[in-house]
Amino acid sequence: MTSARYYKQGDAYNLKEVTFIKSIICKDVFGNQYIVPVDELNIRVGVYAVIIEDNKILLTRQWDGYSLIGGGVEKGETIEESIVREVKEETGLTITPDKIIHQATTFFKRNAESPANQSIQLYFTHSQLHGQINNDNITDSEKTYTNSTPEWVDLDKIDGINFRHSVDLRTIIQAYISQSRTR
Repeated sequence: MTSARYYKQGDAYNLKEVTFIKSIICKDVFGNQYIVPVDELNIRVGVYAVIIEDNKILLTRQWDGYSLIGGGVEKGETIEESIVREVKEETGLTITPDKIIHQATTFFKRNAESPANQSIQLYFTHSQLHGQINNDNITDSEKTYTNSTPEWVDLDKIDGINFRHSVDLRTIIQAYISQSRTR
C-alpha cells in the first residue's frame, strides 16, 4: 500500500511517497509471536479429526503437550482423503470422515526459522473408527516433534493438559457437542 505525505522544508511543502507493507502476527506452538509481511505467507489447508468416545478425546503427543490429530492437505488430495491419511499416519486407525464441525483461519510458524503460514483449518467428526492405536506410520517430519503414541484424555481433565494447537480445545469440543445435539 502506498500513501502520499507532505512535509515542510523551509517555506516549501514537498510531496513524499511512503510505502506501507501489510504485516500479520504469526504464532508458534509455544506462543512466540513473529511479525510477517503478508506477501511472505504460504497458504495451507489443514484438516483435524475430533475423535471423542466414552467421554474421552484422542490426542497426539507433540512437543511438551498434546494436539489434535491431523495436518496439511497434500497436493492432489481431497480434504476427506487427507483426514483419512493423517489419522492413519498419526494413530494407526482407519476412520470414515463425517461432518466438518468447525473451521478457523490461523497464522503460524513452526519456529523462528520456518516459513509463515496462513492456515485454513477444518475440523471433522467421524462415523466409523477401526484398528489399534500406534504411531508406526508417522512421517520423518512428524518425528521431529512427536515420538509417543496418541492417548485418550478424559474430557473433564483437558484443562490440566498442555494443549499445543492454534485453536482452543474447548472451542473445538463445544463445536462437537453442538453438532451432536443436531443429529
